[in-house]
Amino acid sequence: MVILSDNFRKSSMKLKSLHLRREVLQKLVKLGGGWRTTVKNYDITDAFQLAKVYRIRDLYLVWSNDLEKNERYFQIIRIWDLLSHQHVARILQRLENIFSMYTDDYLDHCRQVQTEGKLEVPIVWEDVHDIIRYKKDSRVDEEEDHDHVDTSCALESTRVSENFLLMKFYSLSSGVAKHLLTANDGTEIDIPFELSDEEEAIIRFPLTSFILGRSGTGKTTVLTMKLIQIEQQSLIASQGPALGEVDSFEVDNQNVVQSKDAGKQESFVKQVFITVSPKLCSAIKNQILRLKRFGSGDVSDQPDILHMHDTIDDLDEFTDIPDDFSDLPREHYPLIITYRKFLMMLDGTFQSSFFDMFYGDLKSTIERGHSISRALQAFIESKEVTFDKFSVTYWPHFNSVLTKRLDASTVYTEIISHIKGGHNANMLSSGKLKRLDYVMLSDKRFSSLNRELRDRIYDIFLGYERMKRAAREFDLSDFVNSLHSRLVSEGYKGNLVDFIYIDEVQDLTMRQISLLKYVYRNFKEGFVFAGDTTQTIAKGVEFRFEDIRSLFYTSFLSEIEQCNQGTKHGKQVRITDMFQLSQNFRTHCGIIRIAQSIMSLLYYFFPSCVDKLNPETGLVYGEAPVLLESGNDENAILIMTIFGESRSEHSNQHGFGAEQVILVRDAAAKKHVMDLVGKQALVLTIVECKGLEFQDVLLYNFFSSSPLRNKWRVLYDYMENKNVIALSKEGSHPDFDRNKHYLLCSELKRLYVAITRTRQRLWICGNKDDYCRPMFDYWKKLCIVEVRLLDTSLIQAMQTGSSADDWRLRGTKVVLILG
Repeated sequence: MVILSDNFRKSSMKLKSLHLRREVLQKLVKLGGGWRTTVKNYDITDAFQLAKVYRIRDLYLVWSNDLEKNERYFQIIRIWDLLSHQHVARILQRLENIFSMYTDDYLDHCRQVQTEGKLEVPIVWEDVHDIIRYKKDSRVDEEEDHDHVDTSCALESTRVSENFLLMKFYSLSSGVAKHLLTANDGTEIDIPFELSDEEEAIIRFPLTSFILGRSGTGKTTVLTMKLIQIEQQSLIASQGPALGEVDSFEVDNQNVVQSKDAGKQESFVKQVFITVSPKLCSAIKNQILRLKRFGSGDVSDQPDILHMHDTIDDLDEFTDIPDDFSDLPREHYPLIITYRKFLMMLDGTFQSSFFDMFYGDLKSTIERGHSISRALQAFIESKEVTFDKFSVTYWPHFNSVLTKRLDASTVYTEIISHIKGGHNANMLSSGKLKRLDYVMLSDKRFSSLNRELRDRIYDIFLGYERMKRAAREFDLSDFVNSLHSRLVSEGYKGNLVDFIYIDEVQDLTMRQISLLKYVYRNFKEGFVFAGDTTQTIAKGVEFRFEDIRSLFYTSFLSEIEQCNQGTKHGKQVRITDMFQLSQNFRTHCGIIRIAQSIMSLLYYFFPSCVDKLNPETGLVYGEAPVLLESGNDENAILIMTIFGESRSEHSNQHGFGAEQVILVRDAAAKKHVMDLVGKQALVLTIVECKGLEFQDVLLYNFFSSSPLRNKWRVLYDYMENKNVIALSKEGSHPDFDRNKHYLLCSELKRLYVAITRTRQRLWICGNKDDYCRPMFDYWKKLCIVEVRLLDTSLIQAMQTGSSADDWRLRGTKVVLILG
């Protein structure tokens, strides 16, 4: 087996001569077949006797033996790069640094040689102990301090995008060979890349699974690759060996489900991928379509660039998909949709719609089962109570006695996630929790609200419902509960699907998740849930993974037991424990450390509101995040300092480049910054950037606009208890009180999402007010940030202006996070 680095892929595509490309490819095939040269091509100084260099005309192919595990360990050939003589020594030094991280046991297995005649053949170890690659394994004992970040193996300090330890590798196959021969430039295409052992184990797991992992650890990779592997295997099963040249992905045959309507029509697997964010959904859809195209033998460079303005509107992205699950044509599968589109499709399976009561005279223009028009979508949006509408239109009208010491965000979350969006046996038939049951939640260990506050929140909820009815408006929970009610009374009349993948599951309420059980009955095998409670920032959602597991056992699996499928030969159905992904594939240790510092605060203040996972493993050193100081209290002046001299729309010498972004708190801040910078930078809210990644991130005005205001000073309580600072050094500060500081949890999660969007550089813009000072002091004491005064040299270093072609090809493209 031969696997190729992304560096090699790029180097080979730079070759102008087709004949030379063929010669390189032939050399790879010969290596994979066991041929080895006896000619000494290069004086290798690799102390580990692992790297090899073969000459191909004036170029040098650098490769080594390595190991892979697929139920058993076996040797492979890893191709590192193809380069000129002057660059060989540098790459060998980098490889020696990497090999120094390997255990002696791993190196010994890599160096072993087995021959058949004149050919070297890979060694396969049938029964062998775990062969640990790195000298310090990433697994951590349960008692180990979770405030730690494992960076013991972090030797490489190159740019993340160029780093061997985080680089993608591809198996040499007929499809990859075609791409290497025909690609005309360095445009990246989506071809299946090698997965980690952790990822492979999850993909091969045959039952329903729950995947937890922090930002950048590969959650989305697992979902998309499992989907595409099953898709490819289904294609082979339906078309047989006639596929010939088509590359097949390895996947267990037991995971391939044939359509229950096989006798009536052509059999195919029905897979559905659901996420909340339209932007992330579009990125995933683009990637899966390109992977499918590659799998079917199409390796042409077709840069289906995803433009940010194309994905802002959920409706615009899914107008080609009917609002109905009944008899959905094959071409729509795999179905990659947002959760809101999923609700619209469920609603479309009924004769009457939830929205009929709101349409009025517009009802006659609606054709059931089809995607609604832009005008109707706008009308629905005008009737929906989102958090923004709740806080502006509803919140000011509630009795001030009831809202005292409460904020709109907390109350909205309690209404949507718990009173109307929870999963509780004592819920009314309308899907709403009774007052006493809601107030009793204060006795739960995870509660941050006492009984008195919950009682007032319930009064606000009752007032909210009255006001909403009078205004003839609805919220998302009303829609969800209506679907539950109709599905129970009328049944589900749409097509059942075979596999459902839910990414960023933490953005959904329990009541929303439980709707999935109606469209799929094989609960034991067909669901994959992936998420991270640290990234629960959607307004109205409060999520814990133990809740979803409880929901799955008590609601989903109870359906099996009711049908006498829950036991077999006296054994109860068993669902896997949660899988954890701990290797960070996106960024370097400098970013991982600052992210872990936020996790430490969450573990300390809100231990029941976030899943405690093994610390992330970082393999790459990188520059520390930068706290920007402008010497002025106005952050707007700092932004103007960076962008003020280059407001020209046509300039490509200044401003931010195509892989950089400014992150802001909300839509109002986004408009403000866009007015300041014009078209010189991509500006997104923190919610919009969920699931996306960028080369560089500038976080603007996060603390100054925080609703916590001076309550950030409670961080000094943590610093004193953890001996980060000396007692009383910072003067008086409040002691932590969950009833007073409940907003801190959501603010820390929002901050975590923002800082983990970057692959390389992070700049945090803050002024000298007291709001940002506690967090800045915390980071400074931990020595994980660099403080820089904004001057001309720093501005020039920050600006990586892009050409018109860069913006067209990469421009407003959002790069899919593989995790």
